[in-house]
Amino acid sequence: MLWIYILTFSVGILTFYLRGELTQGNFYFFTKTSFIYLIICFLLYWAIKSQKLILVEDHLILTIFGWNRYKISIHDIEKCEYGKINGEKVIQITLNKKLKCAFPYYPFQKAWEEISVTIKEKNKSIQLYL
Repeated sequence: MLWIYILTFSVGILTFYLRGELTQGNFYFFTKTSFIYLIICFLLYWAIKSQKLILVEDHLILTIFGWNRYKISIHDIEKCEYGKINGEKVIQITLNKKLKCAFPYYPFQKAWEEISVTIKEKNKSIQLYL
């Protein structure tokens, strides 16, 4: 990620120089905006890496940054199936109240096999399409 930032920053500065627009004001503005971009990318990276999928006795919990994003009861789950959000593969869980929760698939692809078996054992009425 740092190499992509350095490459993008270098190409941006080179473009300013070749166009004859490399002034001190443009340089500072470009540096500030690219630094803000770097901070946002780091926060997104940290959010993805900090995700945890926790299966306790009767709840399935998704945490991001240590906070609970979803906490659903296994007994409220009606259906589990694959879905897509913005082209990314997710596990879409439909609850009895017709609410849908999207859990990420890719950081947890190995864990979903074990989780689906455990959920099916605890709630026999779940429709699994995984």
